[in-house]
Amino acid sequence: MDIAIVGRHTKVNDDLRQRIAEKMEKVEALAPRALRAEVHVVHERNPKLSGESERVEITVRGQQRVVRAEASAVDRVAALDAAAARLVEQLRKLHERKAHRHQGKVGLHAVEPTVTAPIPDGAVAPVDDSSEAPTSVEEWEGAPAGATREVPIDGTPIVIRSKTHAGTPMTVSEAIDQMELVGHDFYLFLDSESGHPSAVYRRRGWTYGVIHLDPEAPADAARESA
Repeated sequence: MDIAIVGRHTKVNDDLRQRIAEKMEKVEALAPRALRAEVHVVHERNPKLSGESERVEITVRGQQRVVRAEASAVDRVAALDAAAARLVEQLRKLHERKAHRHQGKVGLHAVEPTVTAPIPDGAVAPVDDSSEAPTSVEEWEGAPAGATREVPIDGTPIVIRSKTHAGTPMTVSEAIDQMELVGHDFYLFLDSESGHPSAVYRRRGWTYGVIHLDPEAPADAARESA
């Protein structure tokens, strides 16, 4: 597995590089098919983030899967340890889920699609087309052009991080695998069987749900299904 170490607004010394290599040995043992690992060591210059001034982002790439984890701390070594621990935990969960599947647990193919009820007419206020579209949009380092942007909410200090990903069609089973790998509670994808935008999500225990959106479905039919 190739390892690329990148420092943003900082330099990565030899001691930290050695520690990263040791962490990646454990990761490679759990992901022997991984092709490349990218470790970004980031120093935040914003004084408001002094308590989390050091951030480590680890991305492990395989032929079909990507696993990612990150952590922030005052000390970059602590951030590295936390990020590596999260990454290892995600890989272990994936192995455990596969083991449960082979032990006669309910397979992912048994996940039933969920049809959402339509919003009644008049329940949502009409959109004001006269409002200006959000501006702004500083790209995150290393991201493809236009893939990531920050959108401020007018009149508040809140900033929304907006990302655009390629929509590769996949099955529900593959989508749940990807969700577990990235460590999220939900995952958006294009269903390869129906072609509909869909989302899988984690429920209690080892159970999952899936929601499909059908933009061409008649409203009456959706109400009857619900």
